[in-house]
Amino acid sequence: MLLKKLSLTNFRPFKGEHSIEFSTDKERNVTLVMAENGAGKTTLAQAFQWVLYGRTEGFKNKSVLNSVVENEMMGGTNQYVTVSLELEHNKTEYTIIRKQIYKKDINGNVKPDNSISEIYIKNKDGQTVVNNELKNPATIASILPESLSKYFFFDGERIEKMATEVNEGKSDEFKTAVQNILGLTALTNAINHLNPKSSTSVIGRYNAQIDQAGGQQTKELRDTIYSSTEKIEKNNIEIEKIEGEIEYYNKEIDKTKADILSYAEVEKQQQALNRLNDDLNREQQHKINAISLLMSNFNKQTYYFMTRKLINDALNELKDTDNVDKGVPDVSASTIKYLIDRKKCLCGCDLDDPTSKAVQELTALLKYIPPESLGGSINQFQKRSRWVIKSSDSYFSNIETQLGAIRGCSNKIEELEHEIGEIDDTILKSSNAKIKDFKSRQIEMEHTRKSLKDKLEKLKIDNGILDGKIKEAEAEISRLQLKIEKNQLLETKILYARAAYNRFKQTYDFQEAQTREKLEDQINQLFKQIYAGGMTINIDEKYKINSYVNELQDNSSNIDANTARSYSIIFAFIVGVINLAKQKVNDKTSDSSIITDEYPLVMDAPLSSFDQRRIKNICEVIPNIARQVIIFIKDSDGNIAKNEMRDKIGIEYEVSLRDKNFPVDSKITKVGD
Repeated sequence: MLLKKLSLTNFRPFKGEHSIEFSTDKERNVTLVMAENGAGKTTLAQAFQWVLYGRTEGFKNKSVLNSVVENEMMGGTNQYVTVSLELEHNKTEYTIIRKQIYKKDINGNVKPDNSISEIYIKNKDGQTVVNNELKNPATIASILPESLSKYFFFDGERIEKMATEVNEGKSDEFKTAVQNILGLTALTNAINHLNPKSSTSVIGRYNAQIDQAGGQQTKELRDTIYSSTEKIEKNNIEIEKIEGEIEYYNKEIDKTKADILSYAEVEKQQQALNRLNDDLNREQQHKINAISLLMSNFNKQTYYFMTRKLINDALNELKDTDNVDKGVPDVSASTIKYLIDRKKCLCGCDLDDPTSKAVQELTALLKYIPPESLGGSINQFQKRSRWVIKSSDSYFSNIETQLGAIRGCSNKIEELEHEIGEIDDTILKSSNAKIKDFKSRQIEMEHTRKSLKDKLEKLKIDNGILDGKIKEAEAEISRLQLKIEKNQLLETKILYARAAYNRFKQTYDFQEAQTREKLEDQINQLFKQIYAGGMTINIDEKYKINSYVNELQDNSSNIDANTARSYSIIFAFIVGVINLAKQKVNDKTSDSSIITDEYPLVMDAPLSSFDQRRIKNICEVIPNIARQVIIFIKDSDGNIAKNEMRDKIGIEYEVSLRDKNFPVDSKITKVGD
């Protein structure tokens, strides 16, 4: 997509008609729009979203009508707001227009009608045709899907929001970008459509039909699955929140320990405390592992151990039975029945008399050969029973050993906590008020962290119990439903749907992880250009962002290190998204859900959060990001950008207020005119 011209009429601070033509030169591909503060820089950047999608999320005041025009309106009159965008996409020229009528009633109230979208398309023969109004949303989606647009029209408000998230160590934008770049919307919809744990999915609807046929017991089991799943999801949200809080307290506690270590009079005591705390953490983890092993063995072998007496009694009962397999190899019950029905044996013996010894022997043989094969069933039962008894031989001793390990860990933890408490009390008695304050704060935060860890452990245990309920319910449902013949078709459909769900999920997980790694690599490659290898990030499977900074922290900046780091990550993120998008274009994929043409990059105030040294490096990167780059920038940063990108700027504009004391009437001037 190549943007050619943006025209505005009475749009926000731009009274009357205004227009901006964009550079389409391949070498000088940057259009620079410099604006005074309050002159409408951000409005111009957001005009693209309004004309394409009718979105006004970026405006606190949802009215897009110029204030001067609104005040000049007479009662009973109308005024238009219009934004027009001329562009070329896949060698086809489009003019997209959005209009909105504002009406002023006799009481002086101004109200808007719904905005109207018009699209004019120039054919290859040069004729212009009007697009069918009903097809306008689909036409715009084919040019640039709204879900992808936010990565090419990047405004300052989103940068601020992402910066806050990045400083907290995560960003939903990163996950959304990975999904959108891959074009996984259809796959995600299919996964949600088939989700076996959702009552509204395909499988959920099949299950509902089975419920009706399978009786009240099955319905109750299904309800258990759905309610348990909902509780697990709620618990997971709480778990993620608590983990974030624990991570915060970990960092704060480490900082407080470092502060205490800076005082020589308690340095050795704090060092001893740090070692004891490390030992305590290890011992607590050993205890958790021991409990986990105990529960695992308990769940697996308790049933076998508890049934040993019954199984032994059954084996003793069967030991002397004469119901052993007396069958003839490869002779089945159907063979015997056939011989009796035809009244003649294979050997030629007459079987006509049902009271004869030969017929009686054959009839008696039926209970020892397939399909009944009582002797074979007994043999299988005996083998299985002996295996159960053998596998549970060491059950009691294993439980005893594991309980001993847990008790040992508990005793060690108690000793360590006692030692830690004694040293804490000693430090708290220090005559130095600052040391006492630091230690008090540390102890308070450690108590809070312990409370959070206890809560976290309880939630995880609850999830384990709920997961067990789900598995038990699913197993019981399978047992019940397989007994009902009319449900077999539905069970088959559910099996197919589950198989499709698992395949879609595996495909999604693989492609999502692959693209996430590529995005991470793209970001780190850009850092090498801007920071000479002084900064790297890692994005884990939960989209938590870990950054490692060497060089950035050692340089003076007009912003603090955390903000500089987060803005750097966001800028690199935008570049990474676009580079991956361009790779999709080069792949020439036939998947219509992903982008098939290069797109411009429109950025609002991209340099305001960087120092001059970074701006120079970033200005070297920006022109190479996309085929066409449009930058809306405040005049103070614009002069730096203008100097650093002078060989790449094709067209330049200035936006200013007609009257600096009247910030609702702006003008756009092309530099050089």
